[in-house]
Amino acid sequence: MRPFLYWLGFLKEPREVGELDWQAIDGTWGVATSRLNSIELETPSLYAILGELRAIVQAIDEKNPLLSRYVLRYFQDMQTHFMSLSPLLRPGAQVYYVVGNAKFYEVVVPAERLLARLMEASGIIPMQVEPLRKRNSKKELVEFLISLRSGSMLGS
Repeated sequence: MRPFLYWLGFLKEPREVGELDWQAIDGTWGVATSRLNSIELETPSLYAILGELRAIVQAIDEKNPLLSRYVLRYFQDMQTHFMSLSPLLRPGAQVYYVVGNAKFYEVVVPAERLLARLMEASGIIPMQVEPLRKRNSKKELVEFLISLRSGSMLGS
């Protein structure tokens, strides 16, 4: 993807890639990785919604503190995304997310379940979470489809 961004003139300098990645959901390439180490991640509202995330992040942190921050930032970014998306959706909108769970150091991150709860907390009700396929890398890993159907907004 990045070569196309250069070819099309969206990026001119290599440092712009790191800046763009920092602004993306869970971006951690280049300078974004060093920033991830130095920023304060805001977790109170996230942990209030996703109580089990604290234990998941702590278990990963024991093995790799940077990776635990990556996981935490992903869910923080997705919380911001859903909160920004919610007011833009019309009643009856159809939205689909394909997400995979993850496993780090024997710790399974049930992304599909955690994201569905973040959606609900943002006023979006996921109508269905269904497995699409098993992934090839680790036996526990699965891709899921989270779908929002007609009338799936709170208050509609």
